[in-house]
Amino acid sequence: MDPASFMQGLTRETAIRRDALGRWFHDGQPLEHPNLERAFDRWVERAEDGRYCLKNDINWAYIALEGAPFFVRTVQLLPDGVDLCLSDDRTERLDPSSLREGPDGALYCEVRGGTLPARFDRHAMQQLEALLREDDRGVYLALGASKIRPPRVADPLTHKSPA
Repeated sequence: MDPASFMQGLTRETAIRRDALGRWFHDGQPLEHPNLERAFDRWVERAEDGRYCLKNDINWAYIALEGAPFFVRTVQLLPDGVDLCLSDDRTERLDPSSLREGPDGALYCEVRGGTLPARFDRHAMQQLEALLREDDRGVYLALGASKIRPPRVADPLTHKSPA
């Protein structure tokens, strides 16, 4: 049998979608199984063509993804920086230079080595409150000796802070 004939008719397209608030849907119906939702959050990847997909050890398939591919669920304030607990169950160190504020007031940063954006959920943003300070120029985050003033950007998903 010709291997190409086996693949005919098969597609990696799905009716799986995640909205900008992180809720998963299939064929327009919400997924309400917490373990499946957590697995999907862990499987979000970017395919070689730049589209988002769900990828595990066995297979992968395209999905529709609104908003940031990852969420910062909690932060851990440490003497030498801030660790981020992400929606994919990974923990990463915050790169303060990647912080930015979206039009809705939410904070975003880069994760996965600066390759993908993550949006801070409300809980994570509240945890940063201990770092908030104000001076004559306005509000900033005090990280060690640094004053981080995240710029407000029109599109926090595509914006990369200057290096």
